[in-house]
Amino acid sequence: MFASQLRPCTSSIAISRKLARRLQSTIAKDNVHASTKHSQMDTIIHDIVPTRDSTHQNPSEDILDSTVNNNSTGIPLLEKGIQKTDEITSKFQDYMYKFNKLPANYAANQILELEDQELQFELESILNQFNAPIKYAFGYGSGVFEQTGYNIKEKPQIDMIFGVTHPSHFHSLNMRQNPDHYSTLKYFGSEFIAKFQDIGAGIYFNPFVKINGHEVKYGIVSMKMLLKDLATWNTFYLAGRLQKPVKILKNDLRVQYWNQLNLKAAATIAKHLTLQKNNGKFDEFEFYKEITGISYLGDIRYVLGAENPNKVQNIVDKNFTRFQSYYEPIYKDVVINNSSYLPVGFTINNTTRKLRGRISRSSILQTLKGILTAGPAKSLRYAWAKKMKTFRK
Repeated sequence: MFASQLRPCTSSIAISRKLARRLQSTIAKDNVHASTKHSQMDTIIHDIVPTRDSTHQNPSEDILDSTVNNNSTGIPLLEKGIQKTDEITSKFQDYMYKFNKLPANYAANQILELEDQELQFELESILNQFNAPIKYAFGYGSGVFEQTGYNIKEKPQIDMIFGVTHPSHFHSLNMRQNPDHYSTLKYFGSEFIAKFQDIGAGIYFNPFVKINGHEVKYGIVSMKMLLKDLATWNTFYLAGRLQKPVKILKNDLRVQYWNQLNLKAAATIAKHLTLQKNNGKFDEFEFYKEITGISYLGDIRYVLGAENPNKVQNIVDKNFTRFQSYYEPIYKDVVINNSSYLPVGFTINNTTRKLRGRISRSSILQTLKGILTAGPAKSLRYAWAKKMKTFRK
């Protein structure tokens, strides 16, 4: 095992040294032409991000312990290389940077396939119904991934998020095509709706709309707001959502890059919490429960009893193998190799406290905003549907 660990160690150190030199060179040449700078950054990112392993590893406690009990001269060297690479990764914070490309298979774990090919086709057909431009889109929730506690004959609402470059332009076109999707706020115009959208978590939801025979709730978010949340956890509304398995329907390289770091950050915290709550023993199922539970810290819907209290357990129960696929390379990176990553300003000790406050604020504002964006009738219907879920086990 020592030999297999030493190889990535040597690679990590080589990448770190090479990347450090390139970063210094890039910083020293701030006046170079923009296209040249972009080309340099693409090369730097190509070196820094790891490619996805072809084989899945599922470590047990013994494997975790082996990182401590192995050769005392090799492991510190390995950890040093990993730590250096983590430090360099954390210094790149330009979440609006446009990548020309990413390394082959980088973040391929995010591209999940649905077993139900008919559902996958239906999701794509729903997306294709919109004439307004969409840069990034994904489906999520019980309408896409089954959860424990649902009647198999039920047809849950399909939840989707659309990332758009210019929200005002999107709403203008979409209100012409689908005026019935909007509440009376549409009469104030697309500019007003775009500004109203920015309140709270920066999402504008249209729930309970009929598209191709399906009941759909879709949210619109600006690409800037989406990327900022993934990179900085400023509201954690979308960052937390994307830490659970989703079905990507339209991809964007910037989201793919920053969400990979978002997943790594989730794994970093979840590993710590799992070991802390289990007397130093690691359990993979509990690890995914911790990841799922992070996004519900301080959520007003839980405080008010508007969510199923068993929701976290239900999500992981039915999606354990999807979590394994979604976190495949990150699991090895964080759990086995002790690599770590957190957004700037977050530490192992302050993350849960900071997130609880941010999630509470964003969930309160988003809930209040939803009353106006959905309209009174749809809001009552949505609240009732949520309340009914709390009675399910």
